[in-house]
Amino acid sequence: MGVITRLKTRLTGGGDGGNGRLIRNLAWMGMSQGVHRIARLGATLVAARMIAPESFGIAAIVLTAHEIMHAISNAAVVPALVQAGREGYERLCRDAYWFNWVVCLGLMVLQMALAPLLAYLYDAPDLALPLMALALIFPMLPPAAINAARILRSNRLHITARIEMGQSIGEAVGVMLLAAMGAGFWALILPKLIVTPIWTLTYRWCESWRIDERPSTLWSRPLMSFARPMMGVEVVSVLRQQMDYLLVGALFAMDVLGVYFFAFNAGLGISLGLLRAYSTAIFPQLCGDMTSRERLARMHHGMRLFALVAVPAIIAQSLLAPRYVPILFGEAWVERGALPILILICLSALPRILLDSCGQLLRAQGMPGADLKLQIFMTLMLGAGMFAGVPFGINGVAAGILVGISLAALPGYLWTRRLILAQEGRVTDAPPPDSPDTPHATSTASLSPDRDVQEARP
Repeated sequence: MGVITRLKTRLTGGGDGGNGRLIRNLAWMGMSQGVHRIARLGATLVAARMIAPESFGIAAIVLTAHEIMHAISNAAVVPALVQAGREGYERLCRDAYWFNWVVCLGLMVLQMALAPLLAYLYDAPDLALPLMALALIFPMLPPAAINAARILRSNRLHITARIEMGQSIGEAVGVMLLAAMGAGFWALILPKLIVTPIWTLTYRWCESWRIDERPSTLWSRPLMSFARPMMGVEVVSVLRQQMDYLLVGALFAMDVLGVYFFAFNAGLGISLGLLRAYSTAIFPQLCGDMTSRERLARMHHGMRLFALVAVPAIIAQSLLAPRYVPILFGEAWVERGALPILILICLSALPRILLDSCGQLLRAQGMPGADLKLQIFMTLMLGAGMFAGVPFGINGVAAGILVGISLAALPGYLWTRRLILAQEGRVTDAPPPDSPDTPHATSTASLSPDRDVQEARP
């Protein structure tokens, strides 16, 4: 019993401090990701055997184009609300609610207008209709976006985790049913549209906030000062995450993109799930009244805890891929060349741990402009690696991703560390972490009903 007590004390920091909250948040988000991965594994097993590579390729372009648009809505209001102090907060929520309607309706119209153009550019007429269908997600977001932000701001991650678990099961069941019915690429797209109203209704049920009056202005200075750079950060980030699909789709046939899309998601799906759980759990711990050096130390501590689980899992997944891929997904995907892509992409998750931590540390420090610069640097490095690998086929593109993101990790960390330490002595004006109104820097992915598009999983 003494050993267990000492271990618990070491993990929770005595049970009262930030470490205890971090462990609890990691537990909730880890549980959510566990359910999510089991559900997605079942869906992927069915889809891999019933959907052709060409259909995977069409779904890859549709989901990528939609996610680039969706990144703007993710960053429009949530980060500003999560970071805001107590003074004027209710007014900011009202302004953000109406501003979010303007953004989301504009994105819906823009995506519908661009759908025929993308279908023409990729010489794939089937792209237009699913892109228009996914555009209908945007007007479903504003009614619950403020509610979702307030839940995360108050550190109620158990609610976020439960909603995500229900959403994961619903989407996975939808994929399996539609794939079994022979729906093709629609099986990977329609479930995202179907579960969004459930996301909206559930967050509104869990958080009682409702809009009660017109906004004072749609262009609130506190809102826009944080929203503008965050929109840039999210767009650059999603371009970095998705531009390989656009590149492979433009240079190779749709069936080749389908093989790449499958391998990428099978290889990085579990790793990205772990990263999401870590990100959602650690961000609240990086905010509150502390100096820059204390915030950096807290990031290091959280990263070490996460690495104890993530690094062995990622390495094991890479080493065991030759055994489990043909068993779980079928020998046909191995014959199409998915295995080396899967292993290379899986290993690229290791340097992402460091880079993701740096980006969110900058957000917590109130430096979204610096985060934007970091995202641009990472995107340029990743793009250079991919373009260098193009002459060697899709295996070369996958190897370029691993090399590019690895070369970006150390310079990105050292630059971030220098910026943070240069602000030594600065203490945030946020309320203390134990307060229900504690502002948290957050990954907006955790509040998005479209989070599976962000991970771009089949």
